[in-house]
Amino acid sequence: MARPAHMASGDEVTALMKARQWEKPEQWTMTVQHWVDIVGACTETPQYKSVMEQKKTVNMHDVCRLFVKPWSEGTGCSLAVLMSREVVCNAQLMVSHCWGEDVSETKESLLQHAVRHELPMTVPIWFCVFSNYQPEDGVGPKLEHQLALEPFASVIRNPSLKAANGGHGMVALHTTTDDLYSRLWCVHEVERAIVEEDVEIIASMSQKYIDLMVGRVEQFLGLGATLNDCFRAAGVQVQTAKARCSSKDDEEKLVKLILQQGNGFDGLDKVVEDFRREQLPDIIFEKLIRKGLTRLDGASTSARANAAVVLAACQAHGAGQLQHATTNPEVSERIRLAGLFGNDELRWQDIEVLDLEDLQMTLIRKGLLTLDGASTSARADAAIVFAACQMHGGGQLEHATNPEVRERIRLALRGGNRFDEKLRWQDLEVIDLEDLKLGQIFRLGVRTLAEDITQLRQSAKLSLALAGEGLGAKGCKTLFEAIAKQKQITDLSLDLGRNGLGFEGSKAVSEGIAQLKQITDLSLDLTNNNLGDEGSKAVAEAIAQLKQITDLSLDLSLNSLGDESGQAVFEAIAQLKQITDLSLDLRFNYLGDEGRKAVSEGIAQLKHITNLSLKL
Repeated sequence: MARPAHMASGDEVTALMKARQWEKPEQWTMTVQHWVDIVGACTETPQYKSVMEQKKTVNMHDVCRLFVKPWSEGTGCSLAVLMSREVVCNAQLMVSHCWGEDVSETKESLLQHAVRHELPMTVPIWFCVFSNYQPEDGVGPKLEHQLALEPFASVIRNPSLKAANGGHGMVALHTTTDDLYSRLWCVHEVERAIVEEDVEIIASMSQKYIDLMVGRVEQFLGLGATLNDCFRAAGVQVQTAKARCSSKDDEEKLVKLILQQGNGFDGLDKVVEDFRREQLPDIIFEKLIRKGLTRLDGASTSARANAAVVLAACQAHGAGQLQHATTNPEVSERIRLAGLFGNDELRWQDIEVLDLEDLQMTLIRKGLLTLDGASTSARADAAIVFAACQMHGGGQLEHATNPEVRERIRLALRGGNRFDEKLRWQDLEVIDLEDLKLGQIFRLGVRTLAEDITQLRQSAKLSLALAGEGLGAKGCKTLFEAIAKQKQITDLSLDLGRNGLGFEGSKAVSEGIAQLKQITDLSLDLTNNNLGDEGSKAVAEAIAQLKQITDLSLDLSLNSLGDESGQAVFEAIAQLKQITDLSLDLRFNYLGDEGRKAVSEGIAQLKHITNLSLKL
């Protein structure tokens, strides 16, 4: 009977190899490749093929009887030691299995685990059929002696198994031919693993096992079963207390150990359910979630990283499910945005092909998204920022991240922080920035800005109604600087009422007016700006410098003027020798009788005025 090529023969066994089998069970190891070589050698023999023909399956009981005992008999060494010879390594992976499992399914499960977790074939593993000395021939240790060393516990608590030390924990192999947790020793292995810190327990299943499990879940799901019913039917849930052991003494010992743990068998049931649940295909969790039977935090690690499953969870239970998702940021963002449509019929394949910026633009234009809820890239995208401002107002600019774009859009805003609804970004982005600034100051239409500015620069007349726009001192300064550059203007009408100018604003107004030497006709409405005596004086003195004025309309009502400032206004107007038309409104101030009389008498002396309107 052909043995694996690398396996030591009886003549090659050394004293060191024999001694190793009597102590430190965690060192009765071989590599994954050794395991594959042993199974490969078994499957090529006539004995294996004969059993397969008779029973349609070969299990580890058969392998032990036909191969393990004959190959190791008389050597005093397990197959693991015979394969690794004098290379002594602590186990880095504990393989938990039941003896009744099909060999081919076991091989598939183990190799699938190695591939999925990128384990080298050189990883030292512990597999009880091959690691324990099985012959009971008096040459090597008896099973009784080996079990007294607590091999399962020794392997699991050995530091090399822990992730921090490069270990790979424990893998529980599942096949369709035997229930892993009907064997109490397998339950014991789980119990030992959960006691240890940093020992991960992972299930690995043959494809036949997965297909059977999925089929049961889908069958019960289709019949309206609960989540627990589905999982019980599929064997995801387990009752470890039902597990048995061939030796009554061993059974009592193991049960006592388990009951000593805080959660006992219930705790083990939960651990087994969790790692079995981890092996369910993602599509099962998508179906369970859409049925409302579970949420994303109840799905497997793989499902929580699956875009289709995450989308289903958000559609069924809201965007809060994203906190449990492990999808990459772009996928999570796409799912979050898609959820704003409120369309539960959307599937991942519908939205994964959409451009992310286009998706956000659509949501913004539908009024379903504001800029603060958009992606970082969208907040820097000029067209998207513009659309957000157009839909939700200029306040959206605080969430824009491109300074140049933010400034250009700000300059296009008009009253009420809105745009001309027909304006498009492609129109705005080609306008000269200085023209935009001028257009905002003079409240020109953005779409007709080029035409309006041309007309402005050719016109001698300018009329601006800016009442109640909160210009303040800074706004007034900007306004008058722009007006001063328009040297052709001689007829100026400014309504600056209710702008809360105060004294500081009055200084900006007076400094601005003083620059307009060419003005002949001036209409200036400063009503209700709380200018006070000093502010009113400053404005009056500035107007006095406009020597070419022939027509003046000045409204200083509701500005807290007293007798002194009223007198100052009169004295300023008296210096305008060209003036013929005068309209002066000083109502609702603090002018006393004497003040009103002084102003009236003073202005009456201005013999060159032909048209007079005086309101006191």
